[in-house]
Amino acid sequence: MNRIELRHPLLAILAAVLLVGCNTPSGGSNPNIRHHPQNTIDDSNPRARLVLASQDLVGRIALTDARIGSAGQLTKAEVTLQNLSDDRYQLEYQFAWEDREGFSINENRVWKRITLAPRELRSVRSVAGDPKADAFTLTVRFPHDFLIEQQQQTTN
Repeated sequence: MNRIELRHPLLAILAAVLLVGCNTPSGGSNPNIRHHPQNTIDDSNPRARLVLASQDLVGRIALTDARIGSAGQLTKAEVTLQNLSDDRYQLEYQFAWEDREGFSINENRVWKRITLAPRELRSVRSVAGDPKADAFTLTVRFPHDFLIEQQQQTTN
């Protein structure tokens, strides 16, 4: 029978403790914080595509819990936005609806502003204006204020 001999049992114990420590979920003491791996695009739900329009939002803002239902003959959607940081963010979001074949439905797409306080969870909703709507894309970005951009260009 082969026997493995440990020459440094203290090293083996230390390695085991480090591995267990690295696998322990972090989250502090706040039970409202949900940690989800996030990339700029999440298409894990076949009828919902969640897009962070800036790499700077990754790790700071999470888009979670995409839900789709019906409101009579129309489709409705809801997504939770979560501020993962201790900073306040002013953001814009937009829902874009598609039919079953993936074609865009020509609706008036409006960017809506939202402010997320530190560690805040907030849901955003939309109801499609066309009964053919079956799926959606939610895009979240930093605001692009035309007047701010114009001021920056004139001062440079």
